[in-house]
Amino acid sequence: MAERRPYVRAADWVRAVTVTTVVAVHATWYMADGGHWVSSGAVLSLLHYTRESFMALTGFVLTYTLYGRPIHWIPMLLRRFRLVFFPYVLWSAVFMVLFRHFATLGAFAARYAVNLLDGEAWFHLYYVLVTMQFYLVLPLFILLMRWAARRPWWVLGAALLVQLALSTFDQYFSTPHGIIQGHISEEVWTYTGDFVMGGVAALHWPRVRDWLRGHLGLVSLVSLGAAGIMLAQFFWQAVGRHRLIHAEAVVQPAMIPWALSVVVLLTAVGVRYEDRVARQPHRWPVVKWLADLSFGIYLVHPLFLQYWTDFLSRMHWYHPSYWLDALTVALLVTVSALATKLIGVTPVSPYFIGRAALPPGTGHAGTRQAKKPR
Repeated sequence: MAERRPYVRAADWVRAVTVTTVVAVHATWYMADGGHWVSSGAVLSLLHYTRESFMALTGFVLTYTLYGRPIHWIPMLLRRFRLVFFPYVLWSAVFMVLFRHFATLGAFAARYAVNLLDGEAWFHLYYVLVTMQFYLVLPLFILLMRWAARRPWWVLGAALLVQLALSTFDQYFSTPHGIIQGHISEEVWTYTGDFVMGGVAALHWPRVRDWLRGHLGLVSLVSLGAAGIMLAQFFWQAVGRHRLIHAEAVVQPAMIPWALSVVVLLTAVGVRYEDRVARQPHRWPVVKWLADLSFGIYLVHPLFLQYWTDFLSRMHWYHPSYWLDALTVALLVTVSALATKLIGVTPVSPYFIGRAALPPGTGHAGTRQAKKPR
């Protein structure tokens, strides 16, 4: 029997911060008029590291959990698919029923079928679709990790070049009609470098952790430089070329060094968090709480965001504001976490948030060793 690997609490930190930032991205788009103000667009361009962070986490967790162990692929993949497939199907239907209008049931069914394939039933469901695509290529990914175990820099460099080429083509040369260009943000190969970075970090985690523990200052400086590159391209596109939508695009070359540097920075801080929790096990429980509930928070928060903005509009209280944006983030994270917690103790929880129902009085589902951060 393979030895159980130690739980990586640093991943809890990364996941908790990332899901909170996801809420901030969507709140900024709604409440601070993202896509129309240059200032909010600049904020969004920096907050949009979240896709890369989630993909890197996925690569890390699956490599850390599976690599070097005997794998029964069919039952393992079926189990993984079940955790995301049912929430994807159900939440796609929920958002379409609540917030879209269809003349007939047939029109709904036709659009629903298309949206299950393209991940566009609502704006955030692309991530679940990409996750399912990644599961389809997971055996090949684990095989790739065998090469990465021997030549990590070569494999990571090649993966990042693939991602850079795709994002460069999409940003500067593509049209919106091609199969790749039209759905690049919902396609697994778009995030090749992110998955591989997470996998390589998992393969060499003890050394990576020790290096990060001693180089937080260096990582912070590199992140500042990457932020400068990100903002420079943003203002060049937004002010120089008057292309605000392109400037704050999620898939673009400047996003790669910025997002990856933020992921490394969050992991370095996560290592410090892990050390603190090892000395004081009950410190900062909200991090573990948010990490355990993160998938549910991700799925449900747009529901509350839509109702919140509709309420503000009806009361004539809505106006683009960073103060309202900050209030919205705090409100959505809290309400979404509580809603996820409530769903988690019902029998339907595996179908809506991908987790087994929790009987009253038990701990979080993610606290057991076998359940790694998603």
